[in-house]
This record gives sequence, structure tokens and C-alpha cells, in this order.
Amino acid sequence: MWIAAASNAVTNLGSFLVLTTLMLTLQEEGQGGPAVAAVIIAESLPIVLLAAITGRLADRVDSRLLLLVAGGVQVGACLALSAVDGMAPRVALLTLVFVGTAIAQPVRQALMMTMASREDLPKVSGIAQTAASIGAIAGPAVAGFAQDGLGTQTTLRVAAAAFSATIIAGLLFRTRRGGDRLPAEARAQTGPVRMDSLLRVVTIGFAVVVGCIAAANVVEVFYVKATLGASSSAYGLINSMWTVGMIAGTWITARLIRRAGDTAIVVGAFGALALTCAVLAMASQAPAVAWIVPLWLLGGGLNGAENVQVFTVFGRRAPEHARGRLSARLNAAVQGAALFGYAMGGLVLEWWQPRTVLLVGGVLGVVAVVAVAPWIRASVRRERRQQTQDREPQITDPGRILPQDSTENPDPAHNGADPVLNGADPVLNGADPAHNGAGSEDKQQAASAK
Repeated sequence: MWIAAASNAVTNLGSFLVLTTLMLTLQEEGQGGPAVAAVIIAESLPIVLLAAITGRLADRVDSRLLLLVAGGVQVGACLALSAVDGMAPRVALLTLVFVGTAIAQPVRQALMMTMASREDLPKVSGIAQTAASIGAIAGPAVAGFAQDGLGTQTTLRVAAAAFSATIIAGLLFRTRRGGDRLPAEARAQTGPVRMDSLLRVVTIGFAVVVGCIAAANVVEVFYVKATLGASSSAYGLINSMWTVGMIAGTWITARLIRRAGDTAIVVGAFGALALTCAVLAMASQAPAVAWIVPLWLLGGGLNGAENVQVFTVFGRRAPEHARGRLSARLNAAVQGAALFGYAMGGLVLEWWQPRTVLLVGGVLGVVAVVAVAPWIRASVRRERRQQTQDREPQITDPGRILPQDSTENPDPAHNGADPVLNGADPVLNGADPAHNGAGSEDKQQAASAK
């Protein structure tokens, strides 16, 4: 588990170094919203387009081999990225970097779910999120200072070295999945894996809301630097505040939901998501950079809470042999919706001010949560009803109902003279053909009614 945490921290450092460095470079070169949107889209596109392939690979191919290949792709593409100029080569190589991420991500998630027991899933998620957050905190801050002092090429080479952590983790992991370890019954399954109703509402609901607020990622650099007048170093530090909040939100939530039911966790996740959208709308009205810091801490805390809750629900409910595919499907749905948001953010930034884009995105996010609320409520009620039925004892064999002891009831109608209770009734005595094997369907219905 600690190897996974360390590799998460270092590879996240590399990812944020690459993204922040390129966005700062493009902004300094005078590129507009479409260029920044293209960088963010290049990050998410492989995860969306390759989800069906990477999910199946994560469940069926040796996890060690996949991590070695993914790390090699990340390191090689990032080194090449440090040596090119121009928008098109940068976007192409950045996309290749995140092809490696698309391969490694479901493998890591499935391994962490395998390492943890049901009750420890929130704790494991907290450790993984904290480690990833450390890299996310360091990445923008290091990129901001390195961009000012070292330049783009050197910063990208440091990022390439950070991606080698994926290779090292693949060599050191003791827990492994896929390959020869795949159970025979799982190997024989060739049809698609289906989510249950609760996982489905989480996947689609989160995708809808994230699609509404994803434009904030595109406009953030313009809002902080151009609208509020911050430097590159200040932008990197402000960006890190979101991740600092994520660490606090992760651990608080991990302690609160350790013994919570799945339905309560799902409701809490969507509540946190609605509040995150409200924070973004409030941030759009900030009069100065200093106001962004507490709002980003709060928004990050809510974001961390959402991540732990989603990971816990998927870890509890996804079948072991299908965790890679379901994780990839969740990532693809959310990132696919985010791609739409990124594209729209880049486009509307040509006509709207960053402040307006941020406000509209936050408001639309809250509206989206309200819109999917009836579906969430219906799924939660269905799940709780099913749990109640599973706990209730049911009589499935009418023959197990015993006649009442006459000594316990002095009523003469039940004193042994009634032919129905005395065995003389042909229906209960086996003489009725409908209950003597000739009418098995009616028998099953009678048993269900009992």
C-alpha cells in the first residue's frame, strides 16, 4: 500500500508539472483559451477513448507488465516533449504521455481495492488521495518557480524523471492482478460487465455535473493571472490550495464513512458535489487574489470528500474480477463529460470574461445536481428496499407450516376436529394434483405468497 502511495505522489507531481508548465508557457506566448483547452483535452482524451481497452487489460493482463509499459510510455513521451516547440507537436506528445496514464490508472485503482478489506476502503482511499495530493500540491508550485527560474525544457525533464515512479512501483508491488492469477470463471466470461443501479447513478450523475463545471479548469489560469493580476508563482501557490483542502477533506470523510452504508455515502457524495459547484460560483465574485485562497481550500475539501466516497462505493460493490473495467468506465464517463466542459470553456472564453465563465459553470453545476436528484432518490430507495427484503425471513416451503397444538387453543374449531388441520383435506394431504407435482408453477406462487 505504501509503495502505491509513494508512486501516486511522484507520478502526480510529474503530471502537474507537465500541465502547469505548458499552460503557463502558452499563456506567456499569448495563446488564448482554445490553446489551454487543447492542453487539458489532451490530458483527458486518452482516458476516454481507450477506456474499453485499458479496463479489459487491467483485469486480464499481468499488472506488473502493464505498469512497466505505461511508465516507459510516460517517460519517453515527456522527454520528447521537452525538446519540441509549436502547438501541434506539444499537444500530440502530451496526449501520448497520458496514454501511459490511461493504462496505469485502472491498474492502480484495482490493485488498491484488492489490497483493502471492506471496512478499510475509506482509509486506503485516504492514503492514496493524500499521496496524490502531495504530488498535486508540489506540481503547480514547483512548475511556477521552475518556469520563472529554469525554463520550460528543464521543468519537463524533471517531470519525465518523476514518471519513472510508475516503473519502479511495477517492479516492487507484491500484490498482482490479471494474467495467470485470473480465476477460471472470470476468464470464461466474455460478455460486458454491468454496473448495479447505485454505481450507475454515481457514474452518470457525476459525469453530468462535472461536464457543467469543467470549464473552470480552462479559465482558472486566465482568471487568476489576467483578471486578478497574480504572478506565475502566485498562481502555482493558489492552485495548490485546492489540493491542500483535498487532503483535509479526504481524511475527515474517511473517518466518517468507515461504517456508513452505501446509500448514505452516495447521498453525501452528491451533496458535496453541489457545494463544490456553489464554491466555484462564489469564487467568480472574488475582488482580489486573497479571497481565492479560503474558497479553494473549502472547494478542495469537498472535492476530497467526493473522491473518497466514490472510491469506497466502487470498492465495495464492484466484483473483484471486473474492478479494472468498472474503474475505467467511471473514469471515461467523468473525463468524457469534462472534455465537453473544457471545449465549451475554451470557446466561450473568446466572448466572455473569465469571471463570467466561472460563475455560469458553478451555477449550472448546482442546477445539474438538482436535476439528477429524483433519479438519485429513486435509486437509493430501491437499494434500501432491497436491503430490507434481504433481511426479512421468508417461508419458501408450505409443508413446513405446522398445525397448531390443540392444548394451546381451547377453541373447538381448532381442537383437532377440523379436517384441514387434521390431515383429511386433500389439498394439504397430497391428493390435489395441483400440489402433487402436476402444477409446479402454482406451487411456487403459493410458496411466494406464504
